[in-house]
Amino acid sequence: MNDIDKEKGCEAVLAATNPLLGRGVFVFLKLPESWNLLKTSMSPECNALGKEIVGNGFRWITSGFIHAILVNEQKHQAYPIFLEVKEVFDNEKALEIIRRRFDKLVKEGERIEMKKMRINGHEAHYVTWINQKRMFLKRKKVTLANLEYATYCDATKRLMLFRISSSHIENFMEDEEKMLSILSSLTCHL
Repeated sequence: MNDIDKEKGCEAVLAATNPLLGRGVFVFLKLPESWNLLKTSMSPECNALGKEIVGNGFRWITSGFIHAILVNEQKHQAYPIFLEVKEVFDNEKALEIIRRRFDKLVKEGERIEMKKMRINGHEAHYVTWINQKRMFLKRKKVTLANLEYATYCDATKRLMLFRISSSHIENFMEDEEKMLSILSSLTCHL
């Protein structure tokens, strides 16, 4: 089961339900007025939940992933978004995982931008790059614009890795700042 709920047009939650473990939350996000977050047909994976019950009776997902669609309703543009969460007990180890992942990504394509920022009291890293990829069952390669965003929450001991991709490069580049503001609004602990 998959829950991506939206309240009052400004807050969304990426969550999953595991039949054995119960309901868990990946993150909360604040969405601008003309943006929406939709669920996909792909079921999320919830492999482990934190021990503490927080908020309205949920626990943080410490291992798993989810696919969703981030929609700019004003432009009628949809961006697939993928979030993977890993439990990591050491900040230095989390930073090493991020560094290795970003180094690999930059080798795959043309890097446009790589920066650090502060979100919710944590350091976050992001890289924007363009690469060519052969799509499933197609002979032609497609050029994709990508945004990879990573942050470590020392309060919940979770590494969160986001990826947003699109073949509509011009719209993607125009919406990049909005997507970064959405990702930087994340709540990963209470």
